[in-house]
Amino acid sequence: MPSTKRTWKAVLAAVGTSLVLATGGAVPAHAASNAPWIAYSGTSVNNARVPATTVALTTRSPKAFDTLTYVVAGRAVSTTVAATPPATANGDWTATADVDLSSFSGRISLTARMVRGTTSSSVAKTLRVVDPAGSLGSGGTASGGTASGGAVSVQRPTRAVRAQVTDGRPGPLTTGLRGRGTQRTLTGDQTITRDGTVLDGVRIVGCVVVDADDVVIRNSEVVCRKKGRQVAVKVAEGRRNLLIEDSEIDATGADVGIGWGRYTLRRVNLHGSADGARFGHDVVIEDSWIHDMTRQDGLHSDAVQTTSGSNVVIRGNVLDPSDGRDPLNAALMVGTELGTRKLLNVLVEGNRLGGGSYTVNVRGDANITGLVIRGNTFEDNSRYGAMILPDGKDITLVGNVLGWTGEEVTGDRW
Repeated sequence: MPSTKRTWKAVLAAVGTSLVLATGGAVPAHAASNAPWIAYSGTSVNNARVPATTVALTTRSPKAFDTLTYVVAGRAVSTTVAATPPATANGDWTATADVDLSSFSGRISLTARMVRGTTSSSVAKTLRVVDPAGSLGSGGTASGGTASGGAVSVQRPTRAVRAQVTDGRPGPLTTGLRGRGTQRTLTGDQTITRDGTVLDGVRIVGCVVVDADDVVIRNSEVVCRKKGRQVAVKVAEGRRNLLIEDSEIDATGADVGIGWGRYTLRRVNLHGSADGARFGHDVVIEDSWIHDMTRQDGLHSDAVQTTSGSNVVIRGNVLDPSDGRDPLNAALMVGTELGTRKLLNVLVEGNRLGGGSYTVNVRGDANITGLVIRGNTFEDNSRYGAMILPDGKDITLVGNVLGWTGEEVTGDRW
């Protein structure tokens, strides 16, 4: 049903995925195509990471079936279970079975075999079976350090995080504070008003407004855990040249980790907010780890997002909004619905990108001149695919690949 599929994509383009993901569950495949789908922990297994252990998988289908069996390579990996009829006239038939994936690793094709009387049907999905000790998203379970009564403790990194460090990607041991010695603590929200201020080795338990030029925050922490706070670190209108490097921004509960323009992030560990970094004009984000965003009512959660801007470089980062269960909206969400309503001269280069419904989502109505997306590596933990972008725009794609196959990423089109 091509027309139905395109209509569904148009909805996603207009609203990110905030509307369709408001409940925190996956968008059922049959909502667009009237086809069966398979879910793990409420999320489609298609291209998802699933631990190599026994997991409960649920198949939903608008067509009636009596029993369900899961099969891999012709071998049953579950018992045969009975289906449950729909509760409403337009509902789905469902069945949940425990599936043993302990003998598998890597990418596999899983088939749900549904039987109705003397006939059968099936749906197959490709998923990746991973070490159950690892993380489902590139964010991992360790966030570098956690605050406890003014001291900073370092968590033991998971296997996934250790791999992230050894292959050179930004992570908990290569971003955030360089030293873990004594820090000066500032309690309460802080407004910086003196040009050229340098904060080095400071722990701010509160949110920050930078209302000055040429400010440097280095080897420091900002712990802005305020539900409903719009921005954890805000660059005031007209201010320029904020540099944050070798620092951590814990923005748990805030709408945005940092915004809006004329700032540089370098080796920054940013996590916890609904959106990580929002950018406008004159922004550089490099060698940073933006991860583990939080779903919040009325917001779709992105590692990096823009609604218009110019002269931006996003290079050498790990960007993944997913929290290990929910892939959230996008690693990079691009639109031009606010501000200047234009996007000019933006380079997205050499990043490791994961999560999201689409990992990179460029709105179909975006007004773009000079968006270059090149040399990026995509994880396989999105809902629908690596990238979706409009035709007929000034967008250059060069050398983007899938991390698990090396296949070139060209993206789905609106």
